[in-house]
Amino acid sequence: MAVQFQQGADWGRNVLATERLPHSAMQLPLYAPATLRSAERSGGFPDAGWGLYHMRRADTFHDRAEIIALMAFGCLSAAILSGCGGGTPPPVLSISLSGGSSKTIVQGQSVIVTAIIKNDPSAQGATWKLTGPGALSKQTTMSVEYDAPASVASNVTAMITATAIADPTKSAPFTVTITPPTLISVSLSATTATVAVSTSVMLTAAVQNDSANGGVTWNLTQGGTACSPGCGSVAPTSTPSDAPVTYTAPTAVPTNPTLTLTATSVSDPSKSALATLTIVPPSIVVSVSPSSVLLGVNGSQQFTAIVQNDPANRGATWALNQGGTVCSAGCGTLSATSSPSGTPITYTAPATVPSDPVFIIATSVADAAATVGTSITITVGTVKLAPARLRFGTVLVGTPSTPQTTTLTNTGNTTLNITSITIPAGPRQGDWSRTNTCGPNIAAGQSCTITVIFKPTATGTRNTTVSISDDSADSPQQVPLSGKGHSPTAVALRRSALTTYQTIAAPSPTGPSPVGTRVMDMVDSTRDDPFLADGTKRELLVRFWYPASLSQACQPAQYTSPKIWSYFSQLVEIQLPDVKTNSCWDAPITEGAHPVVVFTPGYTATFTDYTFLFEDLASRGYVVASVNHTYEATAVEFPDGRFIKSVFGSHLVDTLRGDEQALSLAVSVRMEDLKFVVSALEGLNARSDNPFDGKLDTSRLALAGHSLGGLTAILGIEQEPHFKAAVVIDGVLPDDLETEIQTPVLMLIAGRDNWSESRCRLGSHLRGPQFVVNFPGAEHVTPSDAVWLARGAIKTGNMGPEKTIAAVRDYIAAFLDMNLRGKRGNTSLLGPSAEYPEAIVTAQRHVLCDAP
Repeated sequence: MAVQFQQGADWGRNVLATERLPHSAMQLPLYAPATLRSAERSGGFPDAGWGLYHMRRADTFHDRAEIIALMAFGCLSAAILSGCGGGTPPPVLSISLSGGSSKTIVQGQSVIVTAIIKNDPSAQGATWKLTGPGALSKQTTMSVEYDAPASVASNVTAMITATAIADPTKSAPFTVTITPPTLISVSLSATTATVAVSTSVMLTAAVQNDSANGGVTWNLTQGGTACSPGCGSVAPTSTPSDAPVTYTAPTAVPTNPTLTLTATSVSDPSKSALATLTIVPPSIVVSVSPSSVLLGVNGSQQFTAIVQNDPANRGATWALNQGGTVCSAGCGTLSATSSPSGTPITYTAPATVPSDPVFIIATSVADAAATVGTSITITVGTVKLAPARLRFGTVLVGTPSTPQTTTLTNTGNTTLNITSITIPAGPRQGDWSRTNTCGPNIAAGQSCTITVIFKPTATGTRNTTVSISDDSADSPQQVPLSGKGHSPTAVALRRSALTTYQTIAAPSPTGPSPVGTRVMDMVDSTRDDPFLADGTKRELLVRFWYPASLSQACQPAQYTSPKIWSYFSQLVEIQLPDVKTNSCWDAPITEGAHPVVVFTPGYTATFTDYTFLFEDLASRGYVVASVNHTYEATAVEFPDGRFIKSVFGSHLVDTLRGDEQALSLAVSVRMEDLKFVVSALEGLNARSDNPFDGKLDTSRLALAGHSLGGLTAILGIEQEPHFKAAVVIDGVLPDDLETEIQTPVLMLIAGRDNWSESRCRLGSHLRGPQFVVNFPGAEHVTPSDAVWLARGAIKTGNMGPEKTIAAVRDYIAAFLDMNLRGKRGNTSLLGPSAEYPEAIVTAQRHVLCDAP
């Protein structure tokens, strides 16, 4: 019979011992295992000790049965383990090795192996044996050093065996895998670059497997011969791994415009990486003055185009544009359709106010990609303002800007009487000062000037207006003023925050669904790209986030492409952290038709800059389609490797173009991009050759955008009836709208205390449901991924980053649920919230205005 000691409740599957016993032994009381172990430690059995155990019996001459025995002390119970006469069985000798049973080392390295021998009263230790390459040294009875061969061509293994001297039947093996050294390698952030004369480009070199961290040296060659400084310069000439270096092109294109920039490993000079640089003439740039105009019907204004870097001096062509297309005489006339650089042409306004805003477009004859648009606002009054808007860009807090001036002209036949020229009272008033030469009245045909200086008192957006009250029919006229304050401390804090972690994870989504993502390359076959002169059709990348059905393993999605992220690192001059997302590449979308949110990002921003919001909406059942606006976005990398940089600069550096022409062109192109994307979404939903077949409910379509994307969203719902709701995230809002809008609108505002008069006037055109959520103490970039990428350096007021992220997500989801899904139960948008008491929520427009 086989007897097994097995604890019914506490031991689980552990078995203490198995031993052959005579049949009669099964009726006798037995010690519980815990009692036996106690006895072994103390050298005898305790006076008392009881345990209840199952005794299982397997006898070939009897039916199987299970009995419960009470185990007590006694001679026969001891005999079950070691026979009568008392005492405990001798402990069994065992041998093992410290550190496990295997290790991988590089050729030429060594490893110490130590034997652990238990129950060896003789303390004789172990002997050592090596099978395979290498050698044993420093042998003792308790340890040995294994020395790997100095060189191996490929991975090999060696076996070290420790054998107990006291019991040679007991041994333990240790396997060592020896590998060749991992070779140093060098890679560059870009292997080709086109650089205009007198401009610079930044590159980084990454050195892998360099234990000495020697970094790289840099040198320039031309046809194999050192050429600096004639072919440009590179600084510094040596850098650590992943540190940026700057190449500056010469002032003229060299005879041989192709250069090689080489990064060579300091630790292993045989390892290097090359970048081919091509020096080109400076790009042609077109500018138009004035940058914007307000004038009355039948009024006229001269415009002048300056074409820079055009060696042929071919000048510019002119066209009038309305709603993204060339317009008829109903939007005015031009005295000429082309002009030499610096020669003005005259625009004459129509006799009635056009239904849509008018733009005058100047395009270089030599390079059709060099184009700029100027906005013209037509009124029924007799006041002309040129320019009609003043943009000051970013100015250091406490430092006055360069003065900017607008000219006011009386285009009427009688004297213009001016009541006041003021900057409205409010928290931004102290940032601006103005002077004028106008006096109380201006004779017919005469002009005066209004000069403004921006001196920000705080960081962030500090926009306001100059308001002119007079007896013109369109009084009061508004001159929007825009500017941002910044401080070196804020910039330093953001840089520091971005370098705190080598790896950072996007905030986890809060909805029930896993998240899938994919990128689609879309070509508008009906439209030439306005930034190109060769007839190339407009091409966009759109990235989707959606609720996923994970029937297979998730392939983690990149935040953005490595080349884009490396380029961003160059722009901000720090190594940005690796970013982990919560999305799965190309995962299948869940069944059913889902509501869709089309997103247009901030000026020069890219389509992944709001991933924390997109992943959350997708986890709640929405499909998000975020658009990369090619040639405006800081950088776009197409699937075939084409890398397109922005013609407007980047919000990441100080090269951003903030002039009226640039912004007007960007918005007009965005509008056409969105019309195309809406059409493409309908096509995807109807075709069976794509993953979104039947999965997009384009009858439940919302448009959302941040900053300049907020302006695009407002104009989009005005012009495109497909959109059933709009989310405007701290948007650059239009000064006015031509029509009343019935579409529901949610506005998220970052720290604004009130609205200017023009913003209040805009609100009067939004006749549908309006919800406004203000985040006091936040800044313009707070509702973007910057809030968690640079955690702690982005202003969030009293809410803090985590709560702000949650609030942005929840308010947007509640608004979309209400207007795309018909869910009316969420009251968070109707007033103050117990969950987010810091947020100011209202559905009353006048609450944010200076006056009801």
